[in-house]
Amino acid sequence: MLKVTQLSYQHQRDTLLSDITFDLLRGELLVVLGPNGAGKSTLLKCCAGTLKPSQGSIHLNNTTLEQWPLNKLAQSRAVLTQQLSIPFALRVHEVVSLGLSPWSLTSKEQDKAITHVLNMVGMAHFSDRVFNSLSGGEQQRVQLARVLVQLLAHGEQDLTGKLLFLDEPISALDLQQQQIVMRLLKTMTERGMSIFCVLHDLNLATLYADTLLIIERGETVYYDTPSKMHHTSVVENTYKADLIQIEHSEKPLPQWQFRY
Repeated sequence: MLKVTQLSYQHQRDTLLSDITFDLLRGELLVVLGPNGAGKSTLLKCCAGTLKPSQGSIHLNNTTLEQWPLNKLAQSRAVLTQQLSIPFALRVHEVVSLGLSPWSLTSKEQDKAITHVLNMVGMAHFSDRVFNSLSGGEQQRVQLARVLVQLLAHGEQDLTGKLLFLDEPISALDLQQQQIVMRLLKTMTERGMSIFCVLHDLNLATLYADTLLIIERGETVYYDTPSKMHHTSVVENTYKADLIQIEHSEKPLPQWQFRY
């Protein structure tokens, strides 16, 4: 699906990413973790094609990003950044409709697709509200609906070949909505979608991810399944935090608690 090989990125004299290699497979949820300033958002932008790497290669379905026609790329991959605000007085359904720009749909088809994704994120009852009047968490869910509709415009039964990039998509959400969104992402991967997701919550990442990629100062410090993190000190060493590693009560996966 997505193959990243020896990717590096330099800005002026600073090296922000160095020699990062990974594969994102069909139907996989890859979660990227790391401290503030580790390079997570920069990596996402490079892999999504919005930032040109200094070195290395990125292939989507065996084709380099540069070789993809822009419209075809927009139909196959969607990107949610941390920027939520919109400098216009658009209503919720109008914001979501921006995700349909790569497609030629009738008004009826557009309305159906918009209603569907708003229902998925629990925001259908806000369809006519002005976007900027919403709370940060509500805005985040609407923006998630926007990138979802970009990939689900023609249904969601088989999402093979669809690639979703998410930069901290649950940072403004309460506990219930965090769980709803993470479960939704897993449902999408079960139908074939591949997801590259930047998170800060170690426990949610370990619980839901198929693969973890942890970076520090632009370099890979861990790339493997969550279960392989048992009895390792990679988290403590990377985050420089005083933590206790425990096991989830329902799944054999590591979780972390702060020491008092």
